[in-house]
Amino acid sequence: MLEDAIKWNERYKQGFMPSESSAFVIEACGVLKDVFSIKADSKNLVSKKHPHNTRLKALDIACGNGRHSKILASLGFCVESVDISQIALENLSHIPHITPICADLDTFSITQKYDVILNSFFLDRRQFMPIINALNPNGIVLFETFIDIDSSSIKHDKALYMGELEQVFSPHNHFEILHSHIYENTRAESAYRHIIQLIAQYKPKVESNPIRNTYDL
Repeated sequence: MLEDAIKWNERYKQGFMPSESSAFVIEACGVLKDVFSIKADSKNLVSKKHPHNTRLKALDIACGNGRHSKILASLGFCVESVDISQIALENLSHIPHITPICADLDTFSITQKYDVILNSFFLDRRQFMPIINALNPNGIVLFETFIDIDSSSIKHDKALYMGELEQVFSPHNHFEILHSHIYENTRAESAYRHIIQLIAQYKPKVESNPIRNTYDL
């Protein structure tokens, strides 16, 4: 929506948004290095464990100014960085292996296949199944966003309920959860007091058709 683009462009113009990578994404790099056999000097990342692609790809959903896209690119991933704010994306166009995409995430469709999909402080439940279907076998999803720990079923537009991510990225949908952690949000202005981090790996047993939506949206 035009109103959203104007709002986020203004926030980035005024420097209100974080520019440093979250501790979660930095720590998750260790998992990515192990899963994809990444060496410290990786320039053109091709994993022997995952020969499906000549170069491993990552998708950064609601990337903002690309604070996490830059880390993924430094590991050797070819990163597609999607955000509604053209202002936020301006500084990414010159960075090798990052493709900035200005798009409204309300209507954005995930059409490619990726080895890593990162979703940081953005929540659109309509994207859950597209994320699953966009992951290559053994691909990794990194998720960090707000959670309402007092709710087990009530859906909020901006926060997950308890157990929701574990239900989406579950063994039923061929995922192994590698990390799940809830911590207290120290930002006083936030409406939600807790944040959840999740790392899950997609492990389909056999090549199959896209997963049907078994999650109640």
